[in-house]
Amino acid sequence: MKKFLKYALYLSFALVLQQELFGNLHFGQNRLLIITKVGLILAFFEIFLKPIVKILLLPISILTLGLIRIVINTLGLYLASSLVSAFSVSSFTIYGWSLVGFWAYLGTSFFISVFLYFFKII
Repeated sequence: MKKFLKYALYLSFALVLQQELFGNLHFGQNRLLIITKVGLILAFFEIFLKPIVKILLLPISILTLGLIRIVINTLGLYLASSLVSAFSVSSFTIYGWSLVGFWAYLGTSFFISVFLYFFKII
């Protein structure tokens, strides 16, 4: 339970940091409640569902030399946006590249994963 709450807090901070840096996340009216819900959903995905999905996609992971892992993180973000109707991911621009649709989810999940990694090592 302690690990779950710690991950939820880290992921909530990562969501806020992603929003402040890139501005592509939309949280609706009650921002704090939506951030907390999305953080809890992402923590549930990270701790319980992600290991199962990794095992199921092990052959693809071997073939792609582990690059499928970022797509697995994207699935978690898509799950959160589909479960919480007030949360959405929109397009954003980084280094002149405009990321829309699936690529926006992929880029956002990449940066959230990087932020989560830094929060875990601190």
